[in-house]
Amino acid sequence: MSWLGLVLLVLGAYLAYKLVGALLKIVFFVLALVGAYWFLAPHMGWPTVSELVYVLGPDFGGRRIEEVLQPSSVAGEVAGRVADQVVDGVIERVVAPEPSPEVAPLPEPEAAPGSGPGPLEEPLPSAPETDPQPIR
Repeated sequence: MSWLGLVLLVLGAYLAYKLVGALLKIVFFVLALVGAYWFLAPHMGWPTVSELVYVLGPDFGGRRIEEVLQPSSVAGEVAGRVADQVVDGVIERVVAPEPSPEVAPLPEPEAAPGSGPGPLEEPLPSAPETDPQPIR
């Protein structure tokens, strides 16, 4: 590797270090803003973070984030969803759909004489002979 490659490698590592540092600063700044809003919103009459997530965030089935993130409810909901999906999948695979009474079954066509499968043209391969001496 030439000296130019080493210089580029060191420069790339330095820029990656600076980029990670800048991203961490941005993340911590956003966390500080959310924390300040969390404490100031009730005193200023603004909607709380929970209300903002309820209105602008993902759909939790009409429940607030406090209700969704309780460990007992999360475990129960996950177990219920998994069990329901497993049972539904087993039922779909096991139970065959019943034919509708409106559709009549098709009559089986009559086979013409001599149109059935003929004899095999090649003989079946014989079983391989075994070696009388065991392999050691």
